[in-house]
Amino acid sequence: MSRPKLASFCQQARRAAGRFKRDRRGVSTIEFAFIIGPFLAITLGTMEVALIHLMRSSVSNAVEGAARPIYTGAAGCATIQTVKEEICDRISLKSESACMANLKVILEELSDFDGNRMEAGTDFDAITEAVDPGGSESTMLLRTFYQWEVVFPLLAESLGGNSGSLTLTASTAFRNEPFGSDTGCQTP
Repeated sequence: MSRPKLASFCQQARRAAGRFKRDRRGVSTIEFAFIIGPFLAITLGTMEVALIHLMRSSVSNAVEGAARPIYTGAAGCATIQTVKEEICDRISLKSESACMANLKVILEELSDFDGNRMEAGTDFDAITEAVDPGGSESTMLLRTFYQWEVVFPLLAESLGGNSGSLTLTASTAFRNEPFGSDTGCQTP
């Protein structure tokens, strides 16, 4: 290549580099590609945490509401099934069948509010359900364990869950009213 051709080639290369440097088309696309991942992670994570807190509040309110028929004696001979149905009827975030499958309950009579409780453990699958509606003026404890499947998997471990699920707990302690039956079971 001769000198004039080389100079012409270098000059054309400089002009092309200058045009490339001044060209701003596509910069927004590249910036968007860098930003979208963290933005989605923060947005989805915030929504997941909000859903978890909403569900925790919903389960807690449902437990409070489900305790009323028990302490007034209106629940009769409460069973695991009837207590779970009462709670699931009050939770609107999940279908009743999904709620029943992910909910475990322990209703027990205590000697007093500081009395010994049934051991529940932290493993959802190992929790043994039990329901004892108690008698008139009994001290009672209703504990529930709801297994929430985490939608955004990166949050499961940081929120204290394992294998993509969290166990949400809610409990209430109360004293049965003097409803006139020693067993708490009132048959019509």
